[in-house]
Amino acid sequence: MSGNSDESTISTVMDIEPARFANFDPSSITTLVRTRNRRLLQDLGGVDGIIKALETDTENGIRGDSRDIDARRNIFSSNSNQLQERNLVKSFCVCAVKAIKDPLIIIVVVFTVLSLGFGIKKDGLEWIWPEGVIKLLAIFTVLIVSAGTNFWPITQCHDSSGTSSYTPQVDVVRAGDWTKIPISSVVVGDIVFLKPGDQVPGDALFIDGSSLHLENLINVNGRSECVEVGHENKNPFLFSGSMVVDGYARIVVTADGKNKRNHQQVIWMEGKHADELLNLTTVVGKLGQAVAFATFFLFLCRFFAGNVYHDDKKGNKALLGDEKVGIWDHLLAFVGILAAPALIALTSGLEGLVLAVKITLAYSLRKLMHAKVLVKKPSLCHSVASVDTICLNKTGTLTAYFAEVKKFWLGLSSIEEAPHNLIAPNVLELLHQAIGLNTIQPRSANSTFAPPICSTEAAISDWAVRHFGMDKENLRQSCTILVIEPFNSANKRSGVLISKNNDNTIHVHRKGAADVILPMCSHYYETTGIVNVINKTTRALLEQILEGMTKNGFRCIAFAHRKTSIEEYFNFSKQQLTLLGLVGLKNPLRNGVKRVVKDCQRAGINLKLLTGDNILTATVVASRSGILEPNNQPGEIIEGEEFRNYTSEERIEKLDTIRVVAGATPFDKFLMVQSLKKKGNVVAYLGRGLGDVQALREADVGLCFGTQGGTEILKACSNIVIQKKDLSIVFDILRWGRGFYVSIQIYTQFLITATLVDLVVDFVMSIFPSDPPDFDAMAVISSAL
Repeated sequence: MSGNSDESTISTVMDIEPARFANFDPSSITTLVRTRNRRLLQDLGGVDGIIKALETDTENGIRGDSRDIDARRNIFSSNSNQLQERNLVKSFCVCAVKAIKDPLIIIVVVFTVLSLGFGIKKDGLEWIWPEGVIKLLAIFTVLIVSAGTNFWPITQCHDSSGTSSYTPQVDVVRAGDWTKIPISSVVVGDIVFLKPGDQVPGDALFIDGSSLHLENLINVNGRSECVEVGHENKNPFLFSGSMVVDGYARIVVTADGKNKRNHQQVIWMEGKHADELLNLTTVVGKLGQAVAFATFFLFLCRFFAGNVYHDDKKGNKALLGDEKVGIWDHLLAFVGILAAPALIALTSGLEGLVLAVKITLAYSLRKLMHAKVLVKKPSLCHSVASVDTICLNKTGTLTAYFAEVKKFWLGLSSIEEAPHNLIAPNVLELLHQAIGLNTIQPRSANSTFAPPICSTEAAISDWAVRHFGMDKENLRQSCTILVIEPFNSANKRSGVLISKNNDNTIHVHRKGAADVILPMCSHYYETTGIVNVINKTTRALLEQILEGMTKNGFRCIAFAHRKTSIEEYFNFSKQQLTLLGLVGLKNPLRNGVKRVVKDCQRAGINLKLLTGDNILTATVVASRSGILEPNNQPGEIIEGEEFRNYTSEERIEKLDTIRVVAGATPFDKFLMVQSLKKKGNVVAYLGRGLGDVQALREADVGLCFGTQGGTEILKACSNIVIQKKDLSIVFDILRWGRGFYVSIQIYTQFLITATLVDLVVDFVMSIFPSDPPDFDAMAVISSAL
């Protein structure tokens, strides 16, 4: 007893975390966006109250450790559970039930049972049961084969529709650090940064941002609604699966997994091409019904006329109606008369054609999936086979997605690999601001500088770090971004308003296509820091410099600056900027571009280049790729504005001549595709950027490369997503479509010929013999198979 009292008391300290999210009903938040319930949002304290309730922070995000992630997934569900496992047994049973309901199978079963019944009555069970077992096994085989052939294409289509080697990613902040994660890893409470091309990973609420416009996709046909999202007094609700088409924002995720709003559905076969198959089977089926009716009428006339013999299988024959022939023999003969026309009518249909198309299509999709090509609409094969015109962008399609800075002009001076200390410090500082801050990316006091979001910004940023000594982190800390004007394909420029933290001066920077920014500039900087006026002579020299770079195939980006104030920012003329410099970037041609262009031309496919670059750059690229011949004809190269100003009749008339449209806006690309379709062409569009979305939707076949970041809206609007960077796969897809279509044509011709011959043979054989139709269920089974 005393020993027990001397023992030390041992206590165990357990890390017990209090119950998470116990102060509110989690279901109220997960349904908030789906119902667009503004009153509930106000009752919960607005967006700030939701953020507090979800135990997250606008700057630092959620904790992000494993316990925090697991708790949120257990309470709110998860995107990783979005795809449920298929019940294969249940799917097969559905196909089996469908096969049993097939009229042909029903007729086979009915007449087999009648055959067995008459056989037992006439010859006895001991003689007929082996034949009965064989007949039932044959019927069972027909059911299994029919169900299996319908089940296999469905599983293959399901696999190919849900398979993609690229998983969409978004920028999130966790524990103060911004990082990219797959949307399947996003949980409720995550703070997500959205930029053009991103997909909304779950139902969410708007925190802050600028000019955010979303595309709410309704289905894979591309029909959609464009909405603007803003603060609580506007529209703070974002739906899962929506695509960012313009602007940027920070959002807080309120629902994911099974609780989010769904927008898309999987389609197997639909459209006019499926209707063509249905119409063809209907016509042949009606012809078979006519032959069956004629056959039945002849049999019936012969039956009542007594012109049909009965064979007792012992060599003795007697006319039906003779006293030697019993009632059961009469019934057996009448059932045979019914069975033969019924089988003619049922087996004359071309149901096998539709089944053959499904099986062939499923097999083809499987092969394309292994080749990293995702076909979202299997019924698209007919359009792919008929493509006679391909419209395509330049950057990321004909040329590589990555870019490299080859030229830089500061004023009238060309700077080639020059040390940054040769440039005046004030000009160098402005260049750092123009390159490092005039971009869209996540920013936080505790986060590292995020990388640029596109190849152009990445190339210019890396070049500025290497050659001009740009310090990204110090630059971010030395300035405060006040306003961001996002880049879009319509105005071809972006802008940023910043405040320097050391002197509180306000500066505006603009960046964009050189032919857009240069007219906005009234002055320019020299390397010494002196600011000169751009007079007529200087402007002519700058335009000459710009022309020289574009003739060498460079894509020219201009940077301009102005010191201003908050009041002046909204009032100053856009023609009062000071030119900082001109950058010439080059995107090398993709490997094998010339070979692919020649293959398409030999296959009778016309190629049209639609690019936002100026006419000189577009001409160089088109010539190097083989789209333009060395001695091109007048009218083959036009400006987008000229094409846009044509009347509808003029555009259609000039389509055969046009090869290149330079300076094309998204609307110009849409007009080109629309005009080609009006003329009767079947158009494929190969897109790369947000400016291609309208054209992709309008095209008969929309294709995009899914290996490039920030293209979620492109993949949502494209029928075919290519997970390779090889341009030759585009021609392989067109060849697949044509091969598939030719194979179906050959099989259709064979099946129609065989069916018509079978109908003629059945009708002729039903006229001449005096014996009643041989009611043999094995013949019935073979016809069914």
